[in-house]
Amino acid sequence: MSNEPLQILLVSRDRSSFNTFMLTLQDEKHIGMTFVESAKQAMHTLETTRVDVAIVSIELADMSGLQFVKQLVAQHPFVNCALVSPLYSHEFHEQTEGLGVFMQLPVNPGREAALEMIEHLDRIYQISNEFQQDGQTS
Repeated sequence: MSNEPLQILLVSRDRSSFNTFMLTLQDEKHIGMTFVESAKQAMHTLETTRVDVAIVSIELADMSGLQFVKQLVAQHPFVNCALVSPLYSHEFHEQTEGLGVFMQLPVNPGREAALEMIEHLDRIYQISNEFQQDGQTS
């Protein structure tokens, strides 16, 4: 990842279900985090602050997580998005196909989910950085 901290927006009406997950992420030196409860607050944050990754819960204070992801992708297509979902992986894939969701998180994600997400993001940003470097040398 770059020298700037990765900015994560966590959107959920239940912050406590992310306690272990957030503590694990905060142990990472290059991560900044913002928490909001609603899609409205999230959209405001996305308009006023740099956000690299959105982590979206099943239910927000004002709509479902999936509804919000559809809005987010339409308005901010370069924000990487992970969605909490209890669905089986094939059902999740069907519901999120075409939305660019990079990861399904379990309900009440913990340390393992946070570490797995960090690995995914490291790969995403490594590929992105390699692509940018290739574009500069061509």
